[in-house]
Amino acid sequence: MTRGMLDCLIIGGGPAGLTAAIYLARFRRRLSVVDGGDSRARLIPIAHNLAGFPDGIPGDELLARMRAQARRYGVALTPGTITGLQQDEHGSFLAEMANGSQIVAQTVLLATGVADRHPDLPDLHGAIQRGLIRYCGICDGYESTGKHIAVLGRGCSGLGEAIFMRTYCSDITLFSMDTPL
Repeated sequence: MTRGMLDCLIIGGGPAGLTAAIYLARFRRRLSVVDGGDSRARLIPIAHNLAGFPDGIPGDELLARMRAQARRYGVALTPGTITGLQQDEHGSFLAEMANGSQIVAQTVLLATGVADRHPDLPDLHGAIQRGLIRYCGICDGYESTGKHIAVLGRGCSGLGEAIFMRTYCSDITLFSMDTPL
């Protein structure tokens, strides 16, 4: 089944995709968000780095509020996965969904986020929920101010994260996995 032409297809329903959807809907654009439902923002026990939430907000609550706001402006939120994307001779995009349906759009915004490679640690999910393990130094670095921090990373990327975290504390240990520095 092919739907009518959209102004924009947003692939990814995390904070970036939903923010774009809210703005585009308010600009009266015809759009849809396709989301696999795996935003890592849902793992955040409480985020303090968002304007308007001085006491913080859990990631899953943030996503729920953003979805509700997008729906208020008429955004179609479609659960699913895009398996193919191609551009036709006129510059329009045809997105193929895993369920066989197709979406046609003038533009596509990729807001797919990051797919983490999870370390093999006991009770990883519980440690994330308790705020003991964080995935984003930009988002969560401030939460670690003055604490002892261990950065688990690979090569220069892990080293870069450790150097960045020095913004918040001076006691950092880098565990480099698989790749020499």
